[in-house]
Amino acid sequence: MNRKNLFLVASILFINNSISAPNIVIILADDLGWNDVSYHGSEIPTPNIDKLIQSGVELDRFYVQPSCSPTRAELMTGKSAIKLGITRPITKNQKLGLGLNEKILPEYLKEMNYQTYLLGKWHLGAYTPEYFPTRRGFDYFYGYLQGGNGYWDHVHGGGYDWQKNEVLHRKDGYTTHLIRDEAIKIISNHDNQSRMFLNINFGAPHTPNEAPQETVNNFDFIDSENRKIHAAMVYEMDNAIGQIINSLEKNNILDNTIIFFASDNGGLPPNLELDPAILNLPYRLGVCNWERPLSFKVIEWLCSNFDGASSNKPLPKGKMSVSEGGIRVPAAIWWPNKIEKHKHLNFISMIDILPTFIDLIDYENQIEVDGNSQKNILMNSGNSKQTKYAVIDVTNNVLSIIDMPYKLITNNEEYELFNILDDPTESTNIAGIYPEIAQNLSEDLSNWPRGENRSLPLPQILRDPDLFGGEEDRIPWVEKAFENAETK
Repeated sequence: MNRKNLFLVASILFINNSISAPNIVIILADDLGWNDVSYHGSEIPTPNIDKLIQSGVELDRFYVQPSCSPTRAELMTGKSAIKLGITRPITKNQKLGLGLNEKILPEYLKEMNYQTYLLGKWHLGAYTPEYFPTRRGFDYFYGYLQGGNGYWDHVHGGGYDWQKNEVLHRKDGYTTHLIRDEAIKIISNHDNQSRMFLNINFGAPHTPNEAPQETVNNFDFIDSENRKIHAAMVYEMDNAIGQIINSLEKNNILDNTIIFFASDNGGLPPNLELDPAILNLPYRLGVCNWERPLSFKVIEWLCSNFDGASSNKPLPKGKMSVSEGGIRVPAAIWWPNKIEKHKHLNFISMIDILPTFIDLIDYENQIEVDGNSQKNILMNSGNSKQTKYAVIDVTNNVLSIIDMPYKLITNNEEYELFNILDDPTESTNIAGIYPEIAQNLSEDLSNWPRGENRSLPLPQILRDPDLFGGEEDRIPWVEKAFENAETK
């Protein structure tokens, strides 16, 4: 056989192998609390998320970072966020983002003949185009580059942010619905000549609290107005997930599709439970009900980012905290007829997801990651190595490390040690009972690899005069909208 024929055979084998690999759908909720899903006893019905749990593998002890950008960086790289230097949310004015030298999940998948799509939130760098998802392995991007956009106006910090690939895209509609409709369109148009990687990052239920009024009306049994709107946001997202799954089934590709669902961090509770508590003051004063004049952009940002209506019960605290309510989240993996349904009680963190998927699709090249593949456990075919996991809160003052069943929280020289297997509410500090364990974990944390910090500390973010949008970020119709708001 000549070289030309050998090349042809090799190409055919590669394509056939790639096509036989599963489609991958990753769905991330944003700030979804432990008690915001009905399978955990919430008053909010989430039948479609429950279906993932009931039909697939419930990841009961799934851990993430306590805020959005760090968790998303771990998902994309399989590496520790602290090691990557991404320890806090990345703002649009930071000349920073996920390191350009990092190889991320869609780049691996493209080597296996996957078409790669990102819908919804990116939040891993937006200052220059080099950080855009379409420069990082995604063939197609439809959504927003930054954090918590308005659900109707698609405005963040005074600037319009709804993108189609690398172009600002004026689009009316509710964010959750837009993401849902685009996902269904992609699924319906997929030609099966390659495999599909569909990364769906919903904004819900991240603040601002906004939902269709007819959906809100269905939750009149909830007393708190904020919780009522929050419930409607969760319900709309759950309904969108159900329609996406139905589309996969309708187009005969569900049976060969792995679906992974999780939240990027714990929910933001209504009493904030953060330091400094003064950040909740605008709500107590009622100023969050004001119009949106540009002169009150700081108040607007505090209002839209720090009032929560989530519930993490019985887990303590929530988003931006290293406590269980901030980092243990609802999660599931479903691969119909391939992975048997069960409740997975082993510790898994976000850094394990990339190596697990890479293993599930039989990627043969070497990868450099911090996590470990959990394929054997998911497939009930053996044991997998559990990885130590370090997390850091948004103020960069408190760090924690988990080595099941123990979790150490350090704040300067103060130690708290919990057996989170027996004590998930973190009610009993056992550092005094097991000082050697506390000391060993403290040393592990001290030696944890740290990358160059690629995100600003919260005090510096709040001092950043350009944080809330400059003229270059606005388009005329948005500017006009703000003018009208100011004159009312």
